[in-house]
Amino acid sequence: MKPAKSSGTPARILLLDDTRETLEVLRSELMEGDFRIDCADGADFGDIEKDPPDIIVADMEHSPLPGIELLGRIRESGLSIPVVLTSANPGDAVIAFRSGAADYLSRPLDRTEAGERLVSLLAANRANTATGDAGREAAISEIERENKELRDLLRISASLSVSGDSKEILNRLTSLAAETMRCEAASIMLINHREKVLEFVVATGEKGQKLETLTVPLGEGIAGWVAVHGQPQIVNDTRKDSRFTGKVDQESGFVTRQILAVPMMLENEVIGVLEAINTVDRRALGDDDLRLLRDIGERSGVVVSTIRKIETQQNFFIQTTNILVRAVERKDIFSDGHAWKVAELCHKLAAALNLSDTERNDLHFGALLHDIGKLDMPSALFNKRTLTERERELLRQHPVRGAKLLEPITLWKSVVPCVLFHHEAWDGSGYPFGRSGDSIPVGARIINLAEAFTVMRAPNTYKRQLTLKEAVLEIMRSSGRQFDPDIVKVFVSVLEREIPAN
Repeated sequence: MKPAKSSGTPARILLLDDTRETLEVLRSELMEGDFRIDCADGADFGDIEKDPPDIIVADMEHSPLPGIELLGRIRESGLSIPVVLTSANPGDAVIAFRSGAADYLSRPLDRTEAGERLVSLLAANRANTATGDAGREAAISEIERENKELRDLLRISASLSVSGDSKEILNRLTSLAAETMRCEAASIMLINHREKVLEFVVATGEKGQKLETLTVPLGEGIAGWVAVHGQPQIVNDTRKDSRFTGKVDQESGFVTRQILAVPMMLENEVIGVLEAINTVDRRALGDDDLRLLRDIGERSGVVVSTIRKIETQQNFFIQTTNILVRAVERKDIFSDGHAWKVAELCHKLAAALNLSDTERNDLHFGALLHDIGKLDMPSALFNKRTLTERERELLRQHPVRGAKLLEPITLWKSVVPCVLFHHEAWDGSGYPFGRSGDSIPVGARIINLAEAFTVMRAPNTYKRQLTLKEAVLEIMRSSGRQFDPDIVKVFVSVLEREIPAN
């Protein structure tokens, strides 16, 4: 958008930037007749104080006066110059607004966006000057409010990238909603179409845990009304609203004075309701609060949609894994329940070793699928009590065949190392590659021990079932040879905790 010609003095833009690219973008987008762009690579703050520009566009890493430092100097001096900060780092947007920037532009600059934003900012600044101190203060207040809202939304958006389970992500969103709106509590309720109710998924505040066990019939109460009609509602005195039933308060012990409820939408369909309850400072809820909660509600809807897709994927992933494990068990008459017992022991060892959630997840599915390569081998191999040397060599290829089956599947790629190396030995005497020590992935080392112990204790294998004591002693004797000594120590400590002393 090009600014219209004006008969007044051209607005002066001071550019603090080490590159000529920004200068060229601004000059190409803004008419020189309305704007004068000065590029001051080496200007110090004294020059700015002597001849204040109408707007400053500053690179956040400009030398010798970085954008954040410039904002601080302007505040200290009492000058009222709008500063637009630029940066190539997306994370700097939050820092810019928190520091009081009037606007933020991501680099490389978009020509049209930069022109429109600067024209708009200049128009607002000239209007402030024309309306005098009262108008200026009102405009500054409005800018500060908008900046606060933007900072809050940036903070909320940033929180969505934090890993964690679905409950934790939604809980983070509701906590941020309550905090940014200065309310006592906030909650997210999702529609259960089968039961025709709203179910509390997460709720903050002192009564939050009690609320999470409750439901609200669709159409009942203010939240139920919003769910049915898809329209936000501001209620500053629940006593005067006939829709307010107070049933949730009776069951939870919470006292609701005010409610701001907005529908959570997904593809033009209401999927739930986001509520903010009771302002901490007893102020009336208004349009600004509504706008902010609506924005949070939109982001919450996206999160819920993503979570549902992930849960659908995970359910498919789990059920497919179960089918494959059962298929392996049917092929090998000696392996009934084997994979589940190995996975259970791996889970205990992973907890004792303080593995990360991702490592535990990979270990769990790696343990369940460690023998999947047997599906690609003749059934006769697994139903014989004695094998020829050639048959043993063929059987030893099941880790490689299992890895090849899993590798093309994206969801299982991370468990391939567990499957491929689970028969490698600490001293290098294992198979199929003869790896040793730390070159064997930790998940594979854990499965190696867990599987060996499970086979020793199984009553239906081709070998004699060992007693618990015999099996533990055998694991300890093999420490440093077949098994990682550190994992053996953890294994022994896990058993000591589970088996009471006589």
